Amino acid sequence: MTAVHTHASLPGPTGSNSGSTQSPGALARGGTTARSAARARLDRFLVRRRPAERDLTQIDSLLDLSSGLWPWLAGANVVMQLANPGVGHGVVESRVESGRVDRHPIKRARTTALYLAVATLGSAEDRRFIHEEVKRIHDEVVSTSDSPVRYSGNSQKLQLWVALCLIRFFVDQFELLYRPLSAAEREHVLGLGEPLATVLNVRPEAWPATWDEYERVFAEGMEEATIDEPVRAMLDDLCEFGPLDGKLAGSGSLLHRTVGPVHHSYTRFGVPGRAREKMGWEITPSDLRRKRRIHTVARGCDRVIPTPLRRLYTAALWDMRARRALGIDVF
Repeated sequence: MTAVHTHASLPGPTGSNSGSTQSPGALARGGTTARSAARARLDRFLVRRRPAERDLTQIDSLLDLSSGLWPWLAGANVVMQLANPGVGHGVVESRVESGRVDRHPIKRARTTALYLAVATLGSAEDRRFIHEEVKRIHDEVVSTSDSPVRYSGNSQKLQLWVALCLIRFFVDQFELLYRPLSAAEREHVLGLGEPLATVLNVRPEAWPATWDEYERVFAEGMEEATIDEPVRAMLDDLCEFGPLDGKLAGSGSLLHRTVGPVHHSYTRFGVPGRAREKMGWEITPSDLRRKRRIHTVARGCDRVIPTPLRRLYTAALWDMRARRALGIDVF
């Protein structure tokens, strides 16, 4: 028996073990610390359910901008991306059968979510794997002599455009529903968005250094927007969930007929004016009424499940890691 053990077992003046005696001051401080920690947890819980009050310079992922609008803005972001003629025709003419969104929409949605999950939450190893896989797949995406524009799926310029659009997918979810980001918040969010580009084939130095530079490059890209008939037809069908028709054991057809027109209507609010013009879309009073209803429901969802994409993309990330561990194809 050690001397320390023997000493600790001797009774103190009050009959309790002297090693466990605490002064009233220490007990009070411990209680105050516990109450402060509980209050901090409660404050974080409440702030997550009051998104407009959050300080977005403190977030560590673009997913903290996600809101109940995310399913309504996915189509709009695809329209922005395909407004670049090289991207648009690369998608419409793609010879990668398994990755065509018009023929395999469920798989394409899964792999796109995976890419976004890795870019926003993934480890360095996750990002290296996706970078190499995307490059391998995009090696097959090249224009032919019949293509109206020249393009390559691994073009840094085209992939930078896709990444510039994708950061808006997250920013728009927050700004359309709650409030504009402050200047400091925009700069912070821009830094968080860099992996959207570098997980692809874009060098870090090509990513805009400031939000002003980002806005300038994005505006220049939109000025070059061209959406011709084959691309427009694919986008109209995609925004109405046309590729789901006949899939998901019949529920895809139901989504196409019921939710598809509403999604197509809301898409008009998620694209810049020039893209809306190129698509031949106009905003009607019916569109405005649907928008108000969608925003009401989205805010309600955020009070129950804040930052929803963090949960969905975490699941996508673990699915990828499980597939790799089991030797199952990821793409």
